[in-house]
Amino acid sequence: MKNKFSYVIALLLVHSILIYGWGDKGHKTITLFAMKLIPQQMYLSEDMKLAIIEHSVDPDKRKRDDRSEGPKHFIDIDYYKEYMDGKIITSLDTLKKLYGEKAVVKEGILPWATEDSYSKLIGAFKSGNKDEIILYASDLAHYVEDGHQPLHATVNYNGQLTDQKGIHSRYEIDMVDDSLNAIKNGFMLQNPFYVKDLSGYIFDYIMESNSYVEMLLSADKYSSGKTDGKFNKEYYRLLWLKTKYITINEFNFGALSLASLIYSAWVDAGKPKIPD
Repeated sequence: MKNKFSYVIALLLVHSILIYGWGDKGHKTITLFAMKLIPQQMYLSEDMKLAIIEHSVDPDKRKRDDRSEGPKHFIDIDYYKEYMDGKIITSLDTLKKLYGEKAVVKEGILPWATEDSYSKLIGAFKSGNKDEIILYASDLAHYVEDGHQPLHATVNYNGQLTDQKGIHSRYEIDMVDDSLNAIKNGFMLQNPFYVKDLSGYIFDYIMESNSYVEMLLSADKYSSGKTDGKFNKEYYRLLWLKTKYITINEFNFGALSLASLIYSAWVDAGKPKIPD
């Protein structure tokens, strides 16, 4: 039993290590986009915005020392039979009763980590604690952004089930970093809004992310097929060609979601004055 448990923990650690979000540059870019969308009425200072951008990558760093952090960055939503049958279970307690706590944690708890950071951000706004506002807004940024990365929302998160190992980092880090200027040029001004149904909203964008998984895997197969399995400059040119529209869309949608959730947390806190 002990050996079996150790094996499960090892698998979870491998999964967690592979899940890097969008990479530092990707996360900071989405957060930058979001800070440009924050409503002026919040009077969030430029210094605080810059701090949130800088610290939006902190949750990835915490994974090195905190084993409980990794599962907060993903949810293998297509692992669940209910999802594959067109139903959504948004209750963490219900999922644990159906599948067991170990299984649920192993498949990722991203939606509930997002909700937890949102709740803590409300408390930080109410207390007026500048450091806590930055901390929880940065955590919220990271988790929201992970939820807009398709490979954070599937069992086949690294192409390991379709003989495409490595697609995770090839897409979200190598390709994104190489195409960052084009992504930044695709920034869209949007109007943040108040989110009434937090859980429903989070699961909606995670389900949308999951719907793009097959397209990403298909783009990887096409690109590697054209380069005889070599992940060279031509491979990344083709991968970007096939995925640029959805990638730019997810960066912008992620930014809108983040700005909307930060705004909503501020509204739920009673619209307090934010310290400079």
